[in-house]
Amino acid sequence: MKRAAISRSFATPEGHKISIVVPVFETPDQYLRALIDSILAQTYENFEVCFADGSRAGKNKEKIFREYAKKDARIRYQILGKNLGISGNTNAALAMATGDYIVLCDHDDVLPEHALFENAKAINETGCDCLYSDEDKLDMDGGSLFDPHFKPDFNIDMLCSVNYICHLFVVKKELITQYGEFDPEYDGAQDYDFIFRMTEHAKKIVHIPKVLYHWRCHMNSTASNPESKLYAFTAGEKAIRAHYLRVHPEIAIEKIEKGIDYGIYHTYFKIEKEPLISIIIPNKDHTQDLDVAIRSVYEKGRYKNIEFIVVENNSTQPETTKYYENIQKEFSNVRVVYWDKEFNYSAINNYGVKYAKGEYLLFLNNDVEAMKYYEIAYKKGNMGMAAYKIGNIY
Repeated sequence: MKRAAISRSFATPEGHKISIVVPVFETPDQYLRALIDSILAQTYENFEVCFADGSRAGKNKEKIFREYAKKDARIRYQILGKNLGISGNTNAALAMATGDYIVLCDHDDVLPEHALFENAKAINETGCDCLYSDEDKLDMDGGSLFDPHFKPDFNIDMLCSVNYICHLFVVKKELITQYGEFDPEYDGAQDYDFIFRMTEHAKKIVHIPKVLYHWRCHMNSTASNPESKLYAFTAGEKAIRAHYLRVHPEIAIEKIEKGIDYGIYHTYFKIEKEPLISIIIPNKDHTQDLDVAIRSVYEKGRYKNIEFIVVENNSTQPETTKYYENIQKEFSNVRVVYWDKEFNYSAINNYGVKYAKGEYLLFLNNDVEAMKYYEIAYKKGNMGMAAYKIGNIY
């Protein structure tokens, strides 16, 4: 009874209609049936599922689609007669969709029964136009779930490093109408390019911190064997470049480097100028830690136009004074200033700002150590979360 009550509460005519679009290509029958069964088991009922089958002649799934469509009118399908590619097949499914929101789904995966309900609930509560959820993996037999992926709220910098959003991704149909369908130019990473374009224009993006997608893991899937689709990672790099070109055309990119793990990217930006960056470090004794912090940033970092403002906070050890004398003699860009009031971390850092000569500020603790090749990235006047342009400090 509880399940029926939940279903009716969102299945009213006022509820948002959700279209699940699924490109199909010679899917094993048992996987396709598992997907359809999981969709028909949804507790939220105001949906349709649109299949576009690009299988080769004699290998399409029309028999299965016809069987399910007779039982439930929400099952819609089109036999394309030829493979249009992953983007082309997906766009064919999109063309069938009549819902307010579009859900992207692969042809061999599974949705938990509350997936659509959770999305409809979030849409009703927030009015968002983009949503995504956490996900996990499903073994080939469908008997075990593993490797859950618990994602952060929307983070464009992280998205430019890896397609962490992936599934379940839901987008308002109006966004697709305005900003385009899937682009075959990015096949292999077509969803990456699509997510970039949708999130670039979304007014509100919501992360649902629940596993609402089971990604089937088999040897021909990038879920378990990324090397099976190496071309996808080249396409991913292309999608990142296209995103930067649309959003920040003024930023010059030196290179986008693929990480050790497939699907991970590191963008190197060309530095147009090298403004002075003031690194402010509060310290009370702990000179060994402080020395590691200063030397690691100075020696391992590639960015050299820096100064260190060490804010001394009532140290008691005699060797601390001696260290300050030596470090300032060794490095002309290290300056020690003295805070003699009670401890207040914010006040101490603000005091250090008064002595900073740099155009940008970087606040560090005295117990950090920079990694090898640590870089302070300069992006056309935007230093990210850790550094702030002087004049923007409140």
